[in-house]
Amino acid sequence: MPALKNNYMEKISNLVKSPYFFIFVLAIVSLMIAFIFLPRPLKLNGDAASYLIAMQFLQGKEYDTSVYGDQNELLLKSRILTTPLMLSSSIFFGKVVGSEYGGMLLINIILYFLIIFVFYKLVYLVYQSHRVSFLSSILFFTNYCMYNYGTTYRVDMGGWFFFLLTTLFAIKYYQSQSQDKKYFLCAILAASIGVLFKEYGALGMISLGILILLSLESFWSKVKKIFEAAILFLIIPVLYHLFIYLKFGFSYVDWYGFVFGAHAATDWNIILLFKVLGWLFLVGWPIFLWGLYQEYRNLDKTRAKVLLAILPASLSFLVWPALTQRIAFIFVPWLALISGYGLSKIKSRYIIITILLIYVVVNYLTRPWLLRMINL
Repeated sequence: MPALKNNYMEKISNLVKSPYFFIFVLAIVSLMIAFIFLPRPLKLNGDAASYLIAMQFLQGKEYDTSVYGDQNELLLKSRILTTPLMLSSSIFFGKVVGSEYGGMLLINIILYFLIIFVFYKLVYLVYQSHRVSFLSSILFFTNYCMYNYGTTYRVDMGGWFFFLLTTLFAIKYYQSQSQDKKYFLCAILAASIGVLFKEYGALGMISLGILILLSLESFWSKVKKIFEAAILFLIIPVLYHLFIYLKFGFSYVDWYGFVFGAHAATDWNIILLFKVLGWLFLVGWPIFLWGLYQEYRNLDKTRAKVLLAILPASLSFLVWPALTQRIAFIFVPWLALISGYGLSKIKSRYIIITILLIYVVVNYLTRPWLLRMINL
């Protein structure tokens, strides 16, 4: 019995000492604050109703055909086209908890913890520092978008998760000097699955392609691998999109064309871009600029290549016809990466804690007032 007790205590001790323990404790606290004290996360607003009618349609249930007026059928088809695995997962978990919305919230909470774990691993892969990973992760999961759009009745979290997972595998492949093929294949598989959760899930393929170009292989070897990656990635989504087109006569060209026609003229301009970017990271911007300065002072060419390789995917929200904070959130992981590095260079623990507290409090408390002020 004493030996069993000692073994049990040793396991608890190892768990507490794990670099992930405290970050997950903070993640739980952050989520509880959002759910208990903030008004927006658990409200049925935005696109929530469109996902509900899509889930009801897939189950053969009756659904409200008047929610979005004459756009009802178009939105229903677009949800089935762009988010099938998120809808299916939500239906599955909905049978466990008793409602489709409940299922969606549950899968988003699961993905919330998974994305924090993947992001922590990604930061560690880039900086080889648990300190930087810890600080970057706090900036990442306490960002307003995470609990306002992620752990809610929306489908973005799945896309964000697979975007970062694909990026993680892509960096692992690059760091293996393109020798470990399993990371190459894992990145492609993650993106192929992720794009069926939400379009963001495919974005890591951009990073994979750029990292292949930055590798030390011959030019034609790089071209061959990029074509191989593209073909392998496209198999699953192309077959699914073809199935939807044959069944509903609806394609992604139709969906993008609708969004472009409805929003491009009014919801994409330079002033709005500055508003969205300012809102997106708010008091985190000075931290980011400090981190950028530290990167310049302590230039590591290999790390700089990796950071630059994942930047284009992080900025791809710019090609969407409507600028919104929710879509722009894919830029936050990159900002948090560099910002966490900047914070790690501050020697005083008390200054770091103060900066983080200001960042978190601003994210939690001043956003509704700020949104009204800047008309977002």
